[in-house]
Amino acid sequence: MKAISVLLIILLCISIPGLYAGTTGKIAGMVVDQKTGEPLAGANVIVISRLENGVDIPLETPAGASTDLDGTYFILNLRPGVYSVKASYVGYTEVMQTGVSVSVDRTTELNYELTEQVMETEEIKVTAYAPETVEKDLTATKQVYNISEVQSIAGVADLTDILELQADVVDDHFRGGRVGESTYLMAGAAIVNPLNNSRAFNPIVTGLEQVEVYTSGFSAEYGNAQSGVVNMVTKEGSSIWQTRAEISGTLPYYKSWGGDIAANTAGDPYDPSNLIFSNLLMNPEEWLKENPLQPGHPLWDIGYGVTKYLPPRNVWPPNPLTRDDSLKIANLGRLMWMQSVRDLGMQYDNTMDYRVDFTTGGPIARNTNVFIAVRQNVVNPEVPMTQPDLQRQLMSNLTFAPTSNQKFKLSFIYDYGFENLLDSNWWRWLFDRTFSVIKRTNRTWQSTLEYKYVFTPSTYSDFTFSILNTKEEDRIDLLKDDQVLEDYSNHSNWVDYTGPSNHRVGRLSDDRGDRYTTTYYTSGNLTSQIDRFNLLKTGLQVYFYNLDVNYQNNVTGPSSIQYLNFKANPFEGALYLQDKMEYEGMIANIGLRFDFYNLNTTYYDDKFNPLLDPNAVSDTRLYTRIQPRIGFSFPVSELTVFHLNYGTFTQRPNFNQLYYNQINVDEGAVTILTLGNPELKPENTKSYDIGIVHKLAVGLQLDVSAYYKDVKDLIQSAYFQNNSGTRYETYVNLDYADIKGFHVNLERNTGRLRGYIRYNYESATGKSANADNLNVAPIYFQTTPEDASDLSGRFPEDVYLDYDRTHKAVFNLRYVTPRGSDLFSDISISTTYRFSSGRPYTWDESGQGLKYNQRTPTENELRMRIEKGFNLNGTEMTLYFEGFNLLNQFTYSYSRTFNDDRNLVRWSTLPDRNEILIDDEYAPYVTRQDIYLLSNEPRHFRTGVIFRF
Repeated sequence: MKAISVLLIILLCISIPGLYAGTTGKIAGMVVDQKTGEPLAGANVIVISRLENGVDIPLETPAGASTDLDGTYFILNLRPGVYSVKASYVGYTEVMQTGVSVSVDRTTELNYELTEQVMETEEIKVTAYAPETVEKDLTATKQVYNISEVQSIAGVADLTDILELQADVVDDHFRGGRVGESTYLMAGAAIVNPLNNSRAFNPIVTGLEQVEVYTSGFSAEYGNAQSGVVNMVTKEGSSIWQTRAEISGTLPYYKSWGGDIAANTAGDPYDPSNLIFSNLLMNPEEWLKENPLQPGHPLWDIGYGVTKYLPPRNVWPPNPLTRDDSLKIANLGRLMWMQSVRDLGMQYDNTMDYRVDFTTGGPIARNTNVFIAVRQNVVNPEVPMTQPDLQRQLMSNLTFAPTSNQKFKLSFIYDYGFENLLDSNWWRWLFDRTFSVIKRTNRTWQSTLEYKYVFTPSTYSDFTFSILNTKEEDRIDLLKDDQVLEDYSNHSNWVDYTGPSNHRVGRLSDDRGDRYTTTYYTSGNLTSQIDRFNLLKTGLQVYFYNLDVNYQNNVTGPSSIQYLNFKANPFEGALYLQDKMEYEGMIANIGLRFDFYNLNTTYYDDKFNPLLDPNAVSDTRLYTRIQPRIGFSFPVSELTVFHLNYGTFTQRPNFNQLYYNQINVDEGAVTILTLGNPELKPENTKSYDIGIVHKLAVGLQLDVSAYYKDVKDLIQSAYFQNNSGTRYETYVNLDYADIKGFHVNLERNTGRLRGYIRYNYESATGKSANADNLNVAPIYFQTTPEDASDLSGRFPEDVYLDYDRTHKAVFNLRYVTPRGSDLFSDISISTTYRFSSGRPYTWDESGQGLKYNQRTPTENELRMRIEKGFNLNGTEMTLYFEGFNLLNQFTYSYSRTFNDDRNLVRWSTLPDRNEILIDDEYAPYVTRQDIYLLSNEPRHFRTGVIFRF
């Protein structure tokens, strides 16, 4: 039956046009006689050329349309960009409008007033397109970024940097939603890792043409997202060759704090002044004192193998030693400690991060163009590592248009990332300044084939087939694949014990494994302007997944390893129908989406005793849900538009929550630690948005919107416990959230002085910020009814979610001079300032049961970029200089400062909160912990050069 269902879906996908994320825009308007205002029927409107990198490039196949009896026209299927568009009519002077901006899923209104021709030789009138009206068809809340414009903003190098320009998006939280509630699309296909619903890689901006960020009201063509959609359109090769090369680097700097606390200055993590007690340990006498970390033991017993030099004894204390013997052993411990801290005093401000970008594109044959973008980015961690962090990315595509109504596009993306995951191991850091490190390697590639067929100027169809492959590998530096760590620090025979060479002391990283996913995606769409007022879109999409996870936690011995292994092949898809209705007094986007999925797995019938009868299982079934989406726009005047939208947005749980089975096997005994729950329902959000857009004087535009989101069936962890007291962890649909706020955007995109002010007020409340956020998860007991649970771990009242930020603001100001040959031409100065309220945390000194009643300090950052262009015999060169965290403000780590019992008390009680940066738990062995508690980097600078030819 499953095979038949899958076959039917494939056949549907081949025979019916399918779902396809928007990658094109539309131009529409009227052509009238300038004197009489009468419509000109039969006038021709032709898109002549496209502006790329300041060069006007003629289109190989110009797009166009003729006006109807009412003088109206429309041109569909235009790639986003800036165009020159000409209107002509027999007996009238031709008019060319330049700088016409086209965006994805948007109608650009372009009207013409033609004058009667006085002489046959009269030249074409050329005017710069300057829209004096607002976007009338905007029924959702979204921001469109043209990459050619945002690349002059400080620090914009990849998609993450673009999202930081939003005030209603913070750390992947879109308007108060949880992490992972958004989807990311490139070339119409999702680039999401299905295991955790996160972005599979971070696309470089040099390979992108335009990015649209939806934070509310996205239409029915977008699915498996509750809070946001990020739709990216990639660049393509044009009819002429264009090349861009960029190299940049940071000036050497300390990436950690640790200087003067009052001055918020950077510091060397290996400066002896940061290891304040180091002078004490230079004295052998000090090593005879009691170890504060291990009371009853001398300080020299800190795990450097000194014990093997003692006479063999199985008890403490050993045979009495003379003072000279004791000093010799203590001095041995001191010498071994000095060896482990041999980097102490080393200068670490002499490394340079660098980034190289290269793009090129153009024709390689008739009707065939190619585009390639590559990057290598090298970043040194905050402490020296044998290998720096590294990112390499390739984005390429080949387009072929055999006829005027057909187009093929083959895209390939490869991303390689290596990262040192540093986790401070405070026991070790205190005494030998080493770190717990996991070496993580990510390899992701995506290959996509797109086919577009234009039936008529008003109807076209797309077909897409894509494969996304992700591979994540975690490795422990000290281990081979067949080895395990061995912890001898708590061994009963502390004197005689000799372990394997790969022993550990303290808490080195002990997790390793691989996670593989392959996503097969097929889709298409049929778009038709059936009449002047209705643009219909219909389709289907299907995803097939191949999941293979092989991971090990707690690799400290054969009996302690916790295995996370699963393989699965689920599928999902959707059908949708959408109509964009455009009337003079109303524009509406009305759509209906039908989602379905099947996990293709089984689940235990007995939730309390899963292993009592392992064969008692049931198969998962096909899940379906319908989602309506409605958006309206009402043009009040040429300068004012009122809009509102409502939608139901569902999202399948990530596959970790559905399949995550963690089992411990010890000498044949099997213990379940965690079981994924294939019976989970999708999370569901009902979203309401209302707003107004108004065009002000001097090119300013004001956009104000208010929103409310009612979120249900959120997932959280829970326990099932049987009568014998055995329990395991799983996930249930028990949580919810209530989110409301408003957003203000004041923007100016023309003229020498440009910029915006974006402000977002928000209140996000509920029970927990993520599935694992509650301190005590609900417990389901075998002796209670099936729907009963112990909710003692849940707060009696709603609380602010720990990522909630009441106020967020982004200010950007740019000054741009026109191109030319004088000293003050082609200059851009850009300043960006981000401000946000602190996150909520709990401080309940009086024991009243308060939760999340305090806020962390406000966070802010100032960036600046200055660039100057030059023309060198036809080659354009741009020099730039960027500064980051110019105010040199530091940000405290939320988890290590406000979710740590001891640090929280010190933060709340110390007269000067910055004193928390001095760790005094093991006084007199006092040291700095800036590198542990501060999560951002000090002030630093980057410089670079760009060549275009």
